[in-house]
Amino acid sequence: MKRPGTLRDQKITLAVVVSLLLIGCVQWGRAQQSTQTTPNKPPADPAERPKFKAMVEAIDQRARELGLISVSDDPDQEAFIRRRRLAQLNEDFEKLYSINVEKIANQTSAVLDYKTLADATADLKTRASRIKNGVSILQVVDKGEKVRYDENPDNLGSMLPELSRLINAFLGSPIFRLSSPNDAALRVKASRDLDGIIRLSDTINKIAKRSTRPTVSR
Repeated sequence: MKRPGTLRDQKITLAVVVSLLLIGCVQWGRAQQSTQTTPNKPPADPAERPKFKAMVEAIDQRARELGLISVSDDPDQEAFIRRRRLAQLNEDFEKLYSINVEKIANQTSAVLDYKTLADATADLKTRASRIKNGVSILQVVDKGEKVRYDENPDNLGSMLPELSRLINAFLGSPIFRLSSPNDAALRVKASRDLDGIIRLSDTINKIAKRSTRPTVSR
């Protein structure tokens, strides 16, 4: 007479076990889904990478609005030249950013890599000069006093952060995002930052080159 009760108890126990297993599976599945939807991401870089293509296109459009770019009689030739010019500008803007992040901003006055500095600043000067000569909206009259930099190796500790600041200021200029008839001051500021990049890169380059030369013993 006790056997049916025992069988009933076994069925109840089995049902409880199955229920617990199902609940555990559901909870595990939710945990997995939560992990997939919210993966552990590294913290975002506070200085977002500029959208260089959009910046260059905005520069080109603004120059056309201001009548600073003449239109060729040959549309196909004009389109070809424009594509090459914009591609070069896009590369130059990208290089200003990457050189700053990879070779300038991470230098410390305690341990300086003069060879890297010499190569990086030479590239910076070339690309910044090409941007200055190739971007019409930056070719403005600046009556402000030009900053002069002393070629003193002891000043490298302050020159490198200043160069990095100038690059960030130039790439972050509102002139690359706004289209306003009252942007003359912004154009002057961007042009001044770019000129500072050229001058300071040249100064650091000269210091770095001298520092890499072997000393002659007498």
